[in-house]
Amino acid sequence: MVTSQDLVIATWWETIPVAEAMGAGPVIHFCQGFEGDLIHLAPVWPRIEEVYRRPLPAFVVSAHLGELLRTRFGRESFEVRPPLDPLFKPAWRFGPGRRPFVMVPGIFEAEVKGIRNALAAIRILREQGLPCRVHRLSILPLSEEERVLLPPDIYRCGIAPTQVAREMRHCDLLMFPSLSMEGFGLPVIEAMASGVPVVASDIPALRSLAEHAITKVPVADPRALADAAGRLLRERSVWRAARRSGLDAARAFEPAAVAERLEAAVRWAEGAVKGAAS
Repeated sequence: MVTSQDLVIATWWETIPVAEAMGAGPVIHFCQGFEGDLIHLAPVWPRIEEVYRRPLPAFVVSAHLGELLRTRFGRESFEVRPPLDPLFKPAWRFGPGRRPFVMVPGIFEAEVKGIRNALAAIRILREQGLPCRVHRLSILPLSEEERVLLPPDIYRCGIAPTQVAREMRHCDLLMFPSLSMEGFGLPVIEAMASGVPVVASDIPALRSLAEHAITKVPVADPRALADAAGRLLRERSVWRAARRSGLDAARAFEPAAVAERLEAAVRWAEGAVKGAAS
């Protein structure tokens, strides 16, 4: 096939050999998370490692992924954070509701999302007398196992971004309990832009992200999640301060703010592939 593209972007690890086989132009790897640490992919870890050893320049969505590529695979990368969808914007709010809605996004069956820890934290909050309600988002239907652990008050499966944005801005808190293998954390940015305070695991993907706008707690610690969430939901002044900090931090992810960095990344990638070819 005749080369016709300046760059061909591959994402998920399986798309890299496909992109190379197309022969449509030099391939760049857009890494949004290292698949070789995901438990449900353990049977194919050796294949993932082989693909990652290919000397391809990469875009990464977080600094910790760039460090992983450099130290583990000797590959260079350029950090490009994803732009925020303009759909996500705040509603007028004075504080959390008396029966606050806690949004928990992610696939229950994917261990990396830590959904079990969030459900355990909400049970603790209810035992403490805070009548919070659960608003779950997933791309898979509600499983019986999750239903038994904690039946959600609202469960949305595979809904459109417009509906996600509309429902998110009327929630009182986002709980993001992902484990350390998480690649980024887009729902965190979307919640901040929606004026919704965030309690999240202290994971590498979030450590350089809006440092003072996210309440971070130890990984896989439902009690810590519950304590942090409870303070935000019970103390209106704390909730309002977190909301203001999140709205300020989210501006760094607006498309206009990200575009210049993306343009620089493309120019860097063009230079990298030309250097490799010479």
